[in-house]
Amino acid sequence: MKAKLFEFFITDFEEVYAVMDDENQRLHISAVNFNYNITLDLTGELNEQIEQQTKYGEISFNKKIVQVVEKIIKELKLNYKVNAK
Repeated sequence: MKAKLFEFFITDFEEVYAVMDDENQRLHISAVNFNYNITLDLTGELNEQIEQQTKYGEISFNKKIVQVVEKIIKELKLNYKVNAK
């Protein structure tokens, strides 16, 4: 397992940590200062998973989640494509 702290200028997601579970091929992303987390199965279609986990709730909040997740995936240089909504 690997963990990394990310910092953003996105309200509610100023500090976010990501834990990569190489053995189980999962990525867990959690905000430090806000009660929100998302876990992605890296063997599946990330776009569908993100869409499923952000389809309910406030639209602007969900957009923040997508922004954060996309930036983390890009920063970790994962070979998975995520398309913005």
